[in-house]
Amino acid sequence: MYDFTFEDLVGDEKVFFAEYFDKKPLLRKNAMPGDVRDILSVRKLDELLHMESIRPPYIKVNHNGSGVPEKGYTRSVVVQGVNITDTVVPEKIYELFRAGATVTWCSLNQIVPELRDFTRVISDKMAVRTDVVGFMTPTKKRGYLPHHDPVDLFIVQLEGTKRWKLWDLPAQREGDNASYTDEELGEPAIEVLLEPGDVLYLPYNTPHAAAAEDQVSLHLSIMMRPRMWKDLLRETFEQAASGPEFNQYPHIGALRDAGTEALFRQKIAALAARMDALDSGAELDRLADLGRTMPGSSHGTTFQTIAETDRITPSVLLRRTAAVVEFGANDGGRTQMTVNGHKIAVPTPVAETLAGLEADVAAGDIFPGVDPDRATKAAQGLTRLGVLEVAPR
Repeated sequence: MYDFTFEDLVGDEKVFFAEYFDKKPLLRKNAMPGDVRDILSVRKLDELLHMESIRPPYIKVNHNGSGVPEKGYTRSVVVQGVNITDTVVPEKIYELFRAGATVTWCSLNQIVPELRDFTRVISDKMAVRTDVVGFMTPTKKRGYLPHHDPVDLFIVQLEGTKRWKLWDLPAQREGDNASYTDEELGEPAIEVLLEPGDVLYLPYNTPHAAAAEDQVSLHLSIMMRPRMWKDLLRETFEQAASGPEFNQYPHIGALRDAGTEALFRQKIAALAARMDALDSGAELDRLADLGRTMPGSSHGTTFQTIAETDRITPSVLLRRTAAVVEFGANDGGRTQMTVNGHKIAVPTPVAETLAGLEADVAAGDIFPGVDPDRATKAAQGLTRLGVLEVAPR
């Protein structure tokens, strides 16, 4: 397990957000701790390539500035009786790499579990969707023509070295993709050499080009997808417009009612009033939480938790999870609970214990006045449902 923090990428957070974020590149030499090959290595990519399950779009090949058609390096295989038409042929990838092609590994966080640590750390801090892309470039070769991307980038050099040329941000940043010729860009504003452990931050739309030097180069591009004000406002608008008063079906075509325009103005005013009444701090917190739960960085240990449930003994300490539990009324000594879509009836003393549970409780005490072994069985059932979890030691 490779451990790192957001600060390893950016240094002083206050300085990063005040001086660099969305403004200009930041270079941090020897920023990542330990042996960065523990993050990902050329040897690991050899293993991954031979897994017989890698297929586009998780892998792409670029040669002399142009993409190689997928049919040039894929084949059909049969898996459990199902024909998979586009699995990668390792020998063909190697042949292209020897010829000078860059091999791009897209969304590695979806196929290498350890790389989700990168997306999780960054998504938690930035509240955006994050993906990890690996670029392996042969010696003395340039991976792609000069271009800019619609994403912020943290570049982490893992093996070999790569020389980067950076140009000033365009006056108008559209958040799009664009390619350039060397003549269009002129002389670079910055030229830097990345060595293993170095980190380079690029705001979105920063024109750049990179070439490997005396060794095969492997680097990660951790891509943060910007959420513009228009994106955030759209999400806020959708939340504000979700009320029942906006759920009628008006006729706005030919021969529409004469009062429709006035009603339209009333709806606009009502929506504006709801938007104006929003608690801006709470809404930004909600938007941030939405960003942190975007695809690409989720994690969990539910299988492990369920497997460990059978080993809970009366003395094991448990605590409430964050799962929302709805409690019904006491009906003949039993109370109905709804959790994660499941409805169960439990003895009312158990429901009362859970409803008021703020501190850790031993599994044998979860059912007051009942034999500890029987109470533990009840605790195991509640743990499997996700109501309880083993308290950290």
